[in-house]
Amino acid sequence: MDHILELDKTEIESLINFASILDFGELQNHFSESEATEIFCDRCKKMARCLPHRIIDKLMHFKKHGSNTGFLLIKTIPIGNLPETPLGNNYRIGEKTTLASIQSILMHAISDIIAYEAEGYGRIFQDVVPIQSMASVQTSLGSNTELEIHTEQAFSNLRPDILSLACLKGDSFAYTHILPVQRIIDNMSNEEIELLQKPLWETGVDISFKLNGHEFIEGDRRGPMAILNNGKLVFDQDLMNGITEEAEQLIHKIVDIYYKQRISHNLKPGEIILIDNNRAVHGRSPFFPKYDGNDRFLIRCFSTFDYEKSKYARADLGRVISAIYS
Repeated sequence: MDHILELDKTEIESLINFASILDFGELQNHFSESEATEIFCDRCKKMARCLPHRIIDKLMHFKKHGSNTGFLLIKTIPIGNLPETPLGNNYRIGEKTTLASIQSILMHAISDIIAYEAEGYGRIFQDVVPIQSMASVQTSLGSNTELEIHTEQAFSNLRPDILSLACLKGDSFAYTHILPVQRIIDNMSNEEIELLQKPLWETGVDISFKLNGHEFIEGDRRGPMAILNNGKLVFDQDLMNGITEEAEQLIHKIVDIYYKQRISHNLKPGEIILIDNNRAVHGRSPFFPKYDGNDRFLIRCFSTFDYEKSKYARADLGRVISAIYS
């Protein structure tokens, strides 16, 4: 299966040894946030070159060709003792774990990690935990409602190429749903595919980017844009609308395909999933946390294949894209 990388004992030992050399928390004690992040990512990049060849080959194939599922699942890295799942996402717990360091090394083998000032406090690692006050909101911090199908940051020209989720604690009801672009194409007529390549849709900005009152050069509405472009997919069930009735109906058809054809995976502790943000869309099932310290706890990060593309937007923030350019 081209979408699963089951690590063997030697590969796991190699990754843990590399991660043990990294200490993001210690770097943060001696350098500014931007400097510590840059040093950490530079070290990850160098370590990535020394990964076992099988891992590098699998990651490179995913970068170049994607997978028939739209994701690559890496399993399974041992999880040691963990603190309780926090009640909020601003405690910076995940970034100090061995799993986060391994996640970063793997992503740096094929890309460069970036962050967004308007998302997750501008950090390269974000704790994804259920927040009780946001249980019914359409963000990664929600839980009790289905997270609808979307491209990560469909509204932005600087959207990430890869979305990575590393699982510290799972939930048996929380399924990550993924729909690869090919399944959409296979269920569309030639006429519909032609329409999908025309700029007939607009989209809003994710609520998670607007929580802190940021303003954006391009405003809160984006488009018109195409849904398909040279085999790449941009879509957001919640925020996108068609500018014609025909275009609006195609949104409903894609959602219908999603519910019939989606691939579901329940993330387990020690698993890392890389989602191809150009060739797939994703969502998540509802789940019902207890807020007792044992709830689902993921580490999220984003990366790009073209680091220089966003240089103008990161001028003063290192690896962080300024909110105004989101």
